[in-house]
Amino acid sequence: MNNMSALLSSYKHGWSLAQEFYTSAEVLRSEADLIWKQVWLFAGFTCELQHPGDYFTYNVFNQSAIIIRDDDGAIHAHHNTCRHRGSVICTEERGNEPTLKCPYHHWVYEKNGNLKNARLMPENFIKEDFGLHRVHVHVLEGIIFISFAREPPDFFQETRDLAPYLEPYNLDYAKVVFRDRYELDANWKLIGENFRECYHCGPVHIEYCHSVIGANLVEDRQEVLEAHIPVWIENGLAVNTIEQTNGSGHYATRYPLRPGFQSYSLDGKPVAPPIGRHKTYDSGVVGLINYPNFWMDAVTDYIWVMRITPIDALRSVVDLTWLVDGKAEEGKDYDVDRLTEFWKITGEQDWHLCENNQRGILSERYSSGPMSPFEMDVVHFHEWYLNILRSGILKKERRGLTT
Repeated sequence: MNNMSALLSSYKHGWSLAQEFYTSAEVLRSEADLIWKQVWLFAGFTCELQHPGDYFTYNVFNQSAIIIRDDDGAIHAHHNTCRHRGSVICTEERGNEPTLKCPYHHWVYEKNGNLKNARLMPENFIKEDFGLHRVHVHVLEGIIFISFAREPPDFFQETRDLAPYLEPYNLDYAKVVFRDRYELDANWKLIGENFRECYHCGPVHIEYCHSVIGANLVEDRQEVLEAHIPVWIENGLAVNTIEQTNGSGHYATRYPLRPGFQSYSLDGKPVAPPIGRHKTYDSGVVGLINYPNFWMDAVTDYIWVMRITPIDALRSVVDLTWLVDGKAEEGKDYDVDRLTEFWKITGEQDWHLCENNQRGILSERYSSGPMSPFEMDVVHFHEWYLNILRSGILKKERRGLTT
């Protein structure tokens, strides 16, 4: 921890992070303990759990959570470890089960985590004492966040700021139409940084810049934005950008597509019916972030979400999800290939950039470099990240738990 304190002290505001932040196993252990096992993490969507017994799992480092819908509609999250001898209970990533049965000795748990049956245990065994350990769960407008912390941080500010942007999409009744997964040879922060700036968009993202006015940092989109705002307000849509400038870990904004474009598609035409309570294709783009692992871009007809999860200091998993209105029918209202092609192209351009960035950082000659004025959101990300680590280390030092 003393090494971490020294490394944190070496940070130069407005510059990229030191090499160790992207390569060190010690840094990753601190991140696991002070960030990933403490904050709220995006896990999935309520619409993925339509029926009682529907579940999915989310694994972060050595922690695994089962997120499951109960018979009364409630959503629970439990540690995926049996209270008998610790076996993983759900070995599949998603499924439906009437109860949660440990595959080892067949202890059986209710969906709410209570132990239902422990076979051949002695008469003095008190099954009420051996329910599954709880993982905290918070549902925000159809999006499921979990926290492995014993006492998770307050989620009030995130709820207040993000809910107005999410509400029109009616995500409880949306439908997941495609999932994709990439394992990248890149530190998780490099992926996060990449999605916090468009300094690279002009040189790399031809399709994205063709769709979004101003993404190339050359065009001025202010006039187009000001023309859209009254329409958005009239339609009851949130327009006030929530800047991530105060050390908070979330961000929300709405911005226009290029004139003539109605969706994130290669030709700008809609690829699905309007989602939720949207009636027309003029709501622009909603961009939402909640660190460390939730990125969302939503247009009027579909939603694209990215979940980042570290594997080790040099590798990460990126899970992508596309959602449409729950009433939309494949083959009639949308074609999966057409709906997903925009972000598949853009994403794979980014994966190449992130992996290339990681390879360069591994060089013995890597050193921190200055950010451009167009990368200040990366600086804000660094500030959030470093503040979380500093605060966590200080708390440990006060408790006398430094090693």
